[in-house]
Amino acid sequence: MIEPRDRHWEDRADWSRLPVIEPRIPALLAHFKTHWSDREVLVVDERRLTYGQLEAKSALLALQLLASGVGKGSRIGLILPTDERFLITWLAITRIGAIAVSLSTLSTPAEIGRIVRHADLQMLFAPQLYLHHDYVKRIEDAFPEIARHRIPYHIETVPCLRSIWLWGSPNESVPPWARKVDLSGEPELSSSLMSAVESGIHSSDPAAIIYTSGSTAEPKGVIHSQGSFVRAGMKLAASFKYGNDERAYAPMPFFWVGGLTTTAMCIMTLGATMLASTKSGAELLDFLERERTTTVVAWPHILRALAEDPTFSRRDWSAMRDGMLFEALPPDKRPKDPSLMATPLGMTETNGPYTIQQRFLTDEQRGSVGPLLCGIEGRLIDPDSDEILAQWLEGDTNADSNGKIGIMQVRGDVMMLGIVKREHADIFTSDGWYHTGDLCSFRKGHLHFHGRADDLIKAAGANVSPGEVQAVLLQIPGVASAYVSGVADRKRGTVVGALIVQETGVKLDVAAIRSEAARSLSSYKVPRVIVTIEGSEVPTLSSSKVDRRALLRILQEAHDRTS
Repeated sequence: MIEPRDRHWEDRADWSRLPVIEPRIPALLAHFKTHWSDREVLVVDERRLTYGQLEAKSALLALQLLASGVGKGSRIGLILPTDERFLITWLAITRIGAIAVSLSTLSTPAEIGRIVRHADLQMLFAPQLYLHHDYVKRIEDAFPEIARHRIPYHIETVPCLRSIWLWGSPNESVPPWARKVDLSGEPELSSSLMSAVESGIHSSDPAAIIYTSGSTAEPKGVIHSQGSFVRAGMKLAASFKYGNDERAYAPMPFFWVGGLTTTAMCIMTLGATMLASTKSGAELLDFLERERTTTVVAWPHILRALAEDPTFSRRDWSAMRDGMLFEALPPDKRPKDPSLMATPLGMTETNGPYTIQQRFLTDEQRGSVGPLLCGIEGRLIDPDSDEILAQWLEGDTNADSNGKIGIMQVRGDVMMLGIVKREHADIFTSDGWYHTGDLCSFRKGHLHFHGRADDLIKAAGANVSPGEVQAVLLQIPGVASAYVSGVADRKRGTVVGALIVQETGVKLDVAAIRSEAARSLSSYKVPRVIVTIEGSEVPTLSSSKVDRRALLRILQEAHDRTS
């Protein structure tokens, strides 16, 4: 396999700061120990962790896992926060060929039970307490019978589960059914055994399963290889053009690819530093200023809260050089028009973004999500005829679908191996393509995203992309956000519906919205059903994603009342 650094990327990426290593977690950890031992990998408020400490602590925990009976291929769950506990545990698991299975810290007892069963977990790591959440009680609620058992368990409702290990403070005791994580002692086995185990790890071996919850479907476990994580981290570091001295604040949780790959693996392949904090407001700004933050990547509401803090303008942001907190960047680094930035498109199945971040687009490229990453191939399929509209194969840079929108299919060296309890043939085509469900177009080598194929609305016999309608609605003054979906109609079959979130203090007129939308959209694309709500009324899931099923119910009920 040709590694990413050996592919031609023109001026789109800088590999000079990245190490030359095999795409395996043990190789990355060996590099930590040899070259970056004293560098800080993670700062969480007042706590600091170096690469050397991370390597040593993960090695000690890995030896404890081996001593407990964990082997290559064992599936081990993590319900851990975005801090040093997650990194130590995840690397301990993957460096010995076991499979790390990430669960959201927001998971309810029912969700924990379902994933432990679905993933056939042998072991589970969790904190005792985190942000006032009692995970001991959450686990006991998930498995009521666990109080009657001791390690190793033999519980019929979770037949593969043998032990649960809890992270806590040195003075905290754990319930009789759990084992406490203790990294203060000597390893139970020799380091030579670790070397023997690590030498048998191959880039193709499964490394982790990431459970992702969609807004309209059941959660699914996406399986990625050792090579996928290291390659994806390196590609993103090269694409973002981060430096080895980067000090990045990106508050994305490690249990999803946004934190695990786009942040952690990306930063760790450079030997740079991640910044994390449990603080907010002025205290968070104190932390970012003190730590000489170089880049901030966060959700819009976090960025807005930081920039609008009364103390923001008095801060020293002289270290800032990149990221999305534009108000803290030097003038020459600020985009004059944020819509002329390419925000990468990605998904869990591609281990994060599969397009390249580009900060300064031309007017012709406006709305682009960037060109494809090296090692990624893509093609667009007509949703009705399955005709190939355009394709970007290895070496291509100028794919163009001539204005047509199709469903994106991808393949490449960071793709998932598969999905838990799904046949390979049900996921990939015979020639290796994965059907992303993204509605896209190619324009002169740049990919443009138009929404999701599973959201495609068949109105008046024609396809309507929700993304296209949403983009028009967002241009209307007073519209903070918009959600577009098909709504069942007795006469027409399906009509276009839009749930619109008003800006604070604004009251929008539905007729005026429809009239304004008609200026830019064909008549069959103009929403027939429009509901306006306040931002606080947007329904969300436990994962903090918008609950699209609830949105559809709101639109359907509004339409049924008036039809």
